[in-house]
Formats: sequence, C-alpha cells, structure tokens
Amino acid sequence: MSKINLNSIKDTLNSARNSIETHFSKHQKNYIITIVIILTMLVVSLGILSMFPKNKEGFENPKKDDKNGNKKDDNKTVELTDEEKTKKQKEEDDKNRKNGILKMGRPFLNIYDDKGNRVNVVFITHPFSRKDCEENYEKGKKEGIQYLGISSYCDFPAIISNPHDAMHDPKHMAWNYNYYDLCKGWCHCFRNPQEYGIPPEYPQILLSESDFAKYNQHKPDPKVKKEYDFLYVCLKDNDKCEDGWQSYNRNWDEAEKCLDIMCNKFHLKGLLIGRINCKVPDSCHQMMETTDFLEYSKFIKMYNKCRFVFVPNKLDASPRVMTEGICFNLPVLCNYNITGGWKYITPEVGEYFNKEEGDFKKSLAKFLKNFHTYKPREYYMREYQEEKKGKELLDFVVDCVGRDKLSFNPDEVKYLVPGI
Repeated sequence: MSKINLNSIKDTLNSARNSIETHFSKHQKNYIITIVIILTMLVVSLGILSMFPKNKEGFENPKKDDKNGNKKDDNKTVELTDEEKTKKQKEEDDKNRKNGILKMGRPFLNIYDDKGNRVNVVFITHPFSRKDCEENYEKGKKEGIQYLGISSYCDFPAIISNPHDAMHDPKHMAWNYNYYDLCKGWCHCFRNPQEYGIPPEYPQILLSESDFAKYNQHKPDPKVKKEYDFLYVCLKDNDKCEDGWQSYNRNWDEAEKCLDIMCNKFHLKGLLIGRINCKVPDSCHQMMETTDFLEYSKFIKMYNKCRFVFVPNKLDASPRVMTEGICFNLPVLCNYNITGGWKYITPEVGEYFNKEEGDFKKSLAKFLKNFHTYKPREYYMREYQEEKKGKELLDFVVDCVGRDKLSFNPDEVKYLVPGI
C-alpha cells in the first residue's frame, strides 16, 4: 500500500504560491490561493481514504432481518438456525403477551374484560386469506385460545358477494376452511343468519363490533359550528375513480342518484369523505365538499360539523360510521338493504329508504320532517351500554366455551368487550 508524502504536497503548494505572487495582482493572488488550498485539501482527503480497504459493494449497510427472521445483508441472507428462529419468535410473542395471553392481529381480534385484562377468547373477523392465518390460529390454539366467529367483513362467513373481492371466488384458499369447526359460536349481524350459511342449531347471537362504539369518547360538541347537512363516507378505489371494492360496498351507483335528489330537490349541503377529484352529480358541485382519505383522528372530528349521517351502503357488516355518528347525536338515513347495522334504525335514531322501490324522496322528506324528534345518542347509551352488550358477550362466551376452559373466573368479571 503506498503512503502519502505530505512534505511533497507542501513543497508543491509553496511553489504554486510563489508563482502566483509573481504573475498576478494582490486581489487575484488571494482568489487563486484560496482555490489551490481547497484543491490541496481534497487531494489529501482522497489520499487518506485510499489508505483504507475498499468494499466492492459500497459502504456496508447495517444488517436487517428479513420477514422470516433471518439476518439480511444487501446481497445475501444469513439463515438463522431453527433454534435461533424459535428463540426470536418466543421473544416476539412474549412482548405481545398481556397477563399471559397472546395478542393476535387481524383477522383475529382479542377480547378483554371490564378491567382491561386480555382473556383467552379471540374473534375470527375475516376469512383466512393468507397462509399465516392458519399458522397463527394453531399457535393460539396450542396456548389455550378459544375462538368465536364474528361477522365483521362483508358476507362472512358466507362467500364474499362483492365481485371486486378476491374472496368472491369460491376456489379461493379462504374457503378451504370450515369456520364453524374452527369456532365455538358465532356473533352475526344478519336479519336472517341462515341465508348466510349459519346453521340454525349452531350457537349464535346478534352482536357486532359496531355495538361497542366509544360513546364516552365520541361526544357532541355544541361549540363546533354545523357546516354540512349530511356526511357520507365512500372512499375511491383508484385515482381514475373506477368501480371497485369500496364503491360496491358503499353502493356508490345508487348513492349518486340519491345525492342528486338531496342537492337538487332539497338543497342539502354534504360532506363526501374519500372521493376527492371524482365525479359527483352536477347538481352537487356547489352543494358538496369532497375530501381525500382522512386519518381517523381528523375524520372523527367531522361528525360534529354535520347534522346527520347518510348510509346508502349495502355490503357493510359492521358500519361504525353509523354508531359513531349516533354517539355524536347524529340521526341516520339508512339503506334498508344494508347487510349489518339495520338494527340501529329505530324511531329514535332515523329512517330507512329502499323499503319500497323508488321511495328515497318520500323517505328523505319524512326524515327531515321528523328531524327534531330524533334522539340517537340517548337511544344508543340506553340500549348499547358497554356494560349491557358486554354482559351479553360474557354470557355467550361462557355458554359456548365453558367455564372450565376460560382463563378467568366469570363470577369475577362484569362484562367482556372486543379490543377495537
């Protein structure tokens, strides 16, 4: 390896300085000397770097773990031994435990008692669309987890009817499983559960995730000015605003016709969440504001700016937009044919449309006429108290699972809640 001769560099620099002083003015001398010094410093720096071994791949990056827990360099993966993988997974699981119970991610949903303790009963909320779903199910089962099904996704446990959903295909891997065998009972959202394949003799209860909206957190704020008559959530599926999963579930085709009536005939001002830069009825251009997708912390504040919630959705199993709006004391105008959430519509909460074909204008007129009579928050806090619905869930769990298989003593627990 060659060494840098600093004395040689110094002699060269002095020689250059003498030459500059001989041929240039004082102003020119200072300018050129500065350049020479800078160039010399660069040469020295490069020379010092050359003294160190070179890495053909460039600077080494810190090693990262790949998705399987193996140590990963830029161009190669260092395989962990089975023992190392087991140890790493155990460390990860230990971090995710609370009072000894493993925390499980979607499609699983942990259940907690009234004191915030995680219990050994877990919901399956969604079909098994990935291989690791089965693996995580088996891992939980080995640790004593007991499973209940809950209809939180489209038609589940039936085959998904949304044509834009991969699980619409009956040959999809999601339908290789018998979810009734995997679970001890089912919490559903349907008027007629047998139409969705739930056997009449199978343990079941009408109960949804949306039954547990946080009414103690979601409170109306009278200081916030009402800027819109109604709120409608329909996210766009792509930048071209083409039909897709969201527009189908939220029933955009029918909603467009309803929006035209609301804007043109009734002069109502709306807030449309999620379809910015998408086409809306011509009559709504001046009557409707559209936004892009909103983070939840921003979205939840929008309820206080609106007077009611418009829910034309059809394939929505657990419409939180309904119960969150109700918590903010917003009446609801709802599609009668919605999959779940129909049970919230009572004379205290709002009105249906689509009970008869072409009845939207009539239903909207009735809704607006009776608007001052609705008391949605009062209704929800009476009928959907956390203690009340949670006690229903506790009793159902005990009946389905059995006291001897639970990680807690049911006599010492007041109620259970899903960890939403």
